[in-house]
Amino acid sequence: MTEVQEKTAEDVLLEDVLNALDVTFDDTATKKKIRDIMQQGQARLEQIKGGAIDFEKEKTARTLLFSFCRYGRSNAIEQFEHDFSCNLTAFALEAAVANVPEKESGAADEGKV
Repeated sequence: MTEVQEKTAEDVLLEDVLNALDVTFDDTATKKKIRDIMQQGQARLEQIKGGAIDFEKEKTARTLLFSFCRYGRSNAIEQFEHDFSCNLTAFALEAAVANVPEKESGAADEGKV
């Protein structure tokens, strides 16, 4: 009897990336290459955001990761940041704004410039 292994979140994400890249064949070397590219992309996007990312829930990060992998598969990762600079800046700004604490007494400071 063979043991059924549960898929990790990374395995599921890899399957999604492979699907997005139209990799429909089962090739260990290709999966390893795409997994390495995916992990590079995850690390870079988490660096830009300044924290961990749930690529299942954060759709903007997911879209950027898929694009990063597409560029990586074409050996053009260095071109990714150039082509997506506006998207990456917006992604970083959204993360920064989300992490700004709200003022405790905002009403008292509204009239001040």
